[in-house]
Amino acid sequence: MPADGHAQAPPNWLRQADAFQSRVEDGLNLIAALAVFFLMFVGVAQIVGRTIFDFAIYGYIDWMEQASSLFAFLGIAYAQRLGNHIGMDLTMGWRPQNRWKIELFGVVVAYAIISVLIYASFTNFLRAYSIGDSTMDIKLPTWPAKFMVPLALSVLWLRLSLQICGYIRMIRHPDAEPIAVPKLITIETQVQDEIAEVLGKQDAR
Repeated sequence: MPADGHAQAPPNWLRQADAFQSRVEDGLNLIAALAVFFLMFVGVAQIVGRTIFDFAIYGYIDWMEQASSLFAFLGIAYAQRLGNHIGMDLTMGWRPQNRWKIELFGVVVAYAIISVLIYASFTNFLRAYSIGDSTMDIKLPTWPAKFMVPLALSVLWLRLSLQICGYIRMIRHPDAEPIAVPKLITIETQVQDEIAEVLGKQDAR
């Protein structure tokens, strides 16, 4: 056991905060998934109705525009937790400690940008709410959809906060168990995943 093994153990507050935040993110991602399913169902109903029965859903475009904010934003914190956002990893051959530093830098930059976006999007929501902004066709209020943006970004902001703490911990203890941060993908694990994928496709044939 390393001499600093106690220091490498994840703090209880970080583990508990990550677990609670993960449940919130899972819930929002489920709502986003249900929204996608709903939009697919309504889209099919709209096409079939107009093609076969000469019937259109009242305010279809307005409903679609407002509902799109659900699946467009509610899953971003979930994707950030899993490290599923699109990116290029040019540091796979670096030492883990240096890779954690690069990850920390990227998260800090994202943290600053998201902080600005939360303020701007919340201001936009307040403006829409105060003036009673609505859609062009059936006059749906737009503030619920606009509120989804600062809400989702705030959840992402909390995830980034946890990741900053997690990355700082990993920089200090590169061999510790990653908590609140995605695990690093090494060249070896990537090659193994690609081999397993190729073999799986061959077996499927």
